[in-house]
Amino acid sequence: MGIDRVRWGIVATGNISTQFTHDLGLLPDDAVATAVASRSQDNADRFAAEFGIPSAYDDYRKLIDSGDVDVIYIGTPHPQHYAIARTALQAGIAVLCEKPVTLTAKQARDLVAVAAEHKTLFAEAMWMRTNPVIQAVFDDLASGVIGEPQQVVADFAFHNSSLPSRLLDPALGGGSLMDGGIYPMTFAYMALGRPAEVKAVGSLNEDGVDLNVAMAWRYDSGAVAALTCGLRSQNPWVASISGPEGSLQLPHRFHHPEYYVRTTASGAERIDVPTHGRGYHYEAGAVMEALRAGALEVPALPHAATLEILDLLDETRSQIGVRYPGDDDDLSG
Repeated sequence: MGIDRVRWGIVATGNISTQFTHDLGLLPDDAVATAVASRSQDNADRFAAEFGIPSAYDDYRKLIDSGDVDVIYIGTPHPQHYAIARTALQAGIAVLCEKPVTLTAKQARDLVAVAAEHKTLFAEAMWMRTNPVIQAVFDDLASGVIGEPQQVVADFAFHNSSLPSRLLDPALGGGSLMDGGIYPMTFAYMALGRPAEVKAVGSLNEDGVDLNVAMAWRYDSGAVAALTCGLRSQNPWVASISGPEGSLQLPHRFHHPEYYVRTTASGAERIDVPTHGRGYHYEAGAVMEALRAGALEVPALPHAATLEILDLLDETRSQIGVRYPGDDDDLSG
């Protein structure tokens, strides 16, 4: 598939789309944002002016139907992901959709099926997986430097007095799991795979939104993971993998760090890995590489992992009593 320039359409004009589009500019000239869509024409026009994007629309369907894009990036609130991604895939337009790609595993399975049916690339924007430091950590782990991993610990909690309203709105998939918990869960999954047993406890507010969650995972290998997320504390936001020969530790903001620390019998060593930009161009570059190869899946962002993490999120929510729109949808038709 000889695509010289990959034409990106940006759906939504909020903070995450702004960061992503800024980083697109760090890629070679073969990546270009050609269209943007927002619910308001004013927002679309403002965003287009800021980034020099030629086409601006007040509806994502107009962008998809425009013929101006090869791939869309979806940065809307979580519940809107599913319909937009499905529409694009059915039109044969590749999709990079912010995580969580849907609110339920059932919806995500449907998107994977639609992508396969229309032979169109589909990926969840779990940018942590494409971060060079994270990739270096897992290469190190695979080399056997700390032996077989036995424990993973990771936390991702934040707090401020004026949290964005969507984080506290159950109808928008609010709560700490989808915005925070997905990172420790993905980290543990990358280290240990899918657990044999999951136990979760959580504190919910009166609207049924999870404000504090702790998860314990057990593996048939004997390994365990201890994971937390929340909207009520400023926690260290760190992660580690340990085995019989030592540990690999990631510092504050472990999901896009600048270095990690390897500790073995010979002592602690800081491993610096060169990175640049905000970190979103790594996933964009991986998508473009897969698109040019004619692939339906990005190797660093595998469908199976997206689905299994959503299965684990579904299970965690059911244990702590969090419900989202779409939980009862029948997608069999």
